Amino acid sequence: MLNTRKYLRIKNNEHLPVIILAITIFVVIHLCNKHDEKTANQYIMEDNDKENHQLCPLYPSTLQKHVQLDMSTNLEWADVEQNLKNVQTGGIYTPDDCISRQKLAIIIPFRNRETQLKILLRHLHPFLQRQKRAYRIFVVEQFGNGTFNKGLIMNVAFNQASKSTTPIFDCFIFHDVDLIPENDFNVYECDKRGPRHLAPAVDELRYFLMYNDLIGGVLGLTKEQFFKANGWSNLYWGWGFEDDDMNHRLRHAGYHVSRPPNLVGRYKMIRHEKQTPAVNRYGTLSKWLRYSYDGIRQLSTLDYSIVTTETHLLYTHILVNFTRSATKTIDHLLEDIPKAK
Repeated sequence: MLNTRKYLRIKNNEHLPVIILAITIFVVIHLCNKHDEKTANQYIMEDNDKENHQLCPLYPSTLQKHVQLDMSTNLEWADVEQNLKNVQTGGIYTPDDCISRQKLAIIIPFRNRETQLKILLRHLHPFLQRQKRAYRIFVVEQFGNGTFNKGLIMNVAFNQASKSTTPIFDCFIFHDVDLIPENDFNVYECDKRGPRHLAPAVDELRYFLMYNDLIGGVLGLTKEQFFKANGWSNLYWGWGFEDDDMNHRLRHAGYHVSRPPNLVGRYKMIRHEKQTPAVNRYGTLSKWLRYSYDGIRQLSTLDYSIVTTETHLLYTHILVNFTRSATKTIDHLLEDIPKAK
């Protein structure tokens, strides 16, 4: 009798249709997300070196799933440095209780965003230290007020970092200055099977991967992968599209980019004014087949100079000088190379 009454109460509950609809929507969204993550090659990296107890674990016990972010902008450099005790001059850190799995070169292209750089470094150093990564942070800046060329300065920074012998870097992570990681389980580690796009879910994009070819924000590449794709294009003057160009290069090199799931690869974007977009970006992108003649291998033919390389406490600063004519030896590629179909 009691069970019958309970059944009748549930059956007559006026909220039951709403509850069923909500559950159905939740299940459908969950299944769609799983399908999207599968097609976008999103997965958690596995620790294949668990038996080697000298190596730092891929997922140390120090990791935090939900990192508390402090986005305040009123700090001076002295305030940021004071709270980061374990960093060696140059933005260098090595764990002292285990052998780091890889040695990371973190490359941050930069221009006129000092406040964002403070916020990023305030979070990135503790984030990497909780992951027990050995790393060095390079901030590469274009000198002057000429048209920005992000690809070129990233190639220069890679070239400088790859010359290092103490340490020799295994992994190069190109990191936008305005993205703050929110989950420590998004491990900064290169995957030898292929490039790793670490920022699929940004709050400004509702923590959703907008399209499967997106690789902007934070990208991890081994030296071999970078050279096989011939690095970044040197021909994008202005902001944007150099990452879409890189995606074409990586695919043409035979790589399938992987990512962490959206719940893990979460980032908060620091709000900023939109910059002037790259000139003729669509026309340049349509001719990405020039990639073997435009990239890291052509760097020595370009007209640029390194003004200074300075070691600050939290990072190594590389200042690069060039003008719009820097790429004159390869500018003709935008006319001579046919459009990709």
